[in-house]
Amino acid sequence: MKIIDLNADLGEGMPHEQEILPLISSANICCGAHAGSPEITRATVISCLRLGIRIGAHPGYPDPEHFGRRSISELDLTPLEILSSLETQILSVPQARYIKPHGAFYTESSTMWQTDEEPCYTSWLLLQDILFSTQLPLLGLADTPHEINSKATSVKFIREGFIDRRYDNNHRLLPRSNPEAIIHDPQEAIDQALRLAETCDSLCVHGDNPNAPELLTKVRSALESGGYTIAPK
Repeated sequence: MKIIDLNADLGEGMPHEQEILPLISSANICCGAHAGSPEITRATVISCLRLGIRIGAHPGYPDPEHFGRRSISELDLTPLEILSSLETQILSVPQARYIKPHGAFYTESSTMWQTDEEPCYTSWLLLQDILFSTQLPLLGLADTPHEINSKATSVKFIREGFIDRRYDNNHRLLPRSNPEAIIHDPQEAIDQALRLAETCDSLCVHGDNPNAPELLTKVRSALESGGYTIAPK
């Protein structure tokens, strides 16, 4: 049997999240620091429990003005202050069965560094601390420091691919500053999903993508037609 997980970033206060819920098998729930609120987090957890959706914690840098997408080097916070925030965020979702970093935390912790003074190295260490303390599986970008970190901390690694983002020739996500970074065409999203499903455990559509419900509906249908069962792996 071929199994593939469909995940989305939720609990961020986006208007179409209720449309997304029936289409996914895992939800990366915002912990209220980069977006959303504690009330939205709790409501999203309850919705997922009712629908039998696997729950993951989706912590990000505490930078709501920029949706958690600024580099750690741009924040007026020490690494220890950021770590404290990340730990508190994860505790706000006690039902979490895995962790997926958000935004700049995801990007920087999955980027290889050249020196230990680089922001990505600091981010990687923060993620390592969290994985050591929680021992929760990591949903992250395959063949990157995310995978290295999961092995170093002896936690399960869930290989993630993105349905609505384009990759460069090195299989890195194109930065959002690139006008070609986001996939809007459903057929392109379907083609990418079918390709990624061969090597990934879970496929993501971002909850803040206004086309997310349409993309997920069509991608899920195509995956099921291709013989896949939609469920966590």
